[in-house]
Amino acid sequence: MTNTKLSQLVAEAVCLDRSIRDQTERLKELKAALATEADSRADDATPTDGGGTSITFEGADGCYARVTTNGATLKSSIKAEGKDIEKVKAAAGLHFNRLFETVLAYSPVEGFRDQAASLLGRDAGKLLKLCSSPGRTSVSFETKESAAAVAAD
Repeated sequence: MTNTKLSQLVAEAVCLDRSIRDQTERLKELKAALATEADSRADDATPTDGGGTSITFEGADGCYARVTTNGATLKSSIKAEGKDIEKVKAAAGLHFNRLFETVLAYSPVEGFRDQAASLLGRDAGKLLKLCSSPGRTSVSFETKESAAAVAAD
């Protein structure tokens, strides 16, 4: 390869790298906007098996964006000292020892959600929130075949 060709190759690679970085940032912005719109239309979302929700938006060209928010997951443990455990103990009340087992930290027992609801009734929500991590949101796309064929031409 000549020095001129090598120089052109480097210039093209740098240009492509910058373009990919810019497009990646733009895609993140678009996904964030779609996730925000999904949040604003929570009543239109469909519940998922894992306790989350999913909503699909159609694009002008027939493609789709599906925004899925996973259900909240229980934290695997809670530190045995500090403000968090004090709040959890207060929320669980007299049932704390039945709802948690001591390890190096506190872990919710098997069937924690059901047991908390059974033992605490309406007050279980506060405890569940303290012991859960928020669900992750993802955005995926489906390309209409005819749109893909046009783009490939």
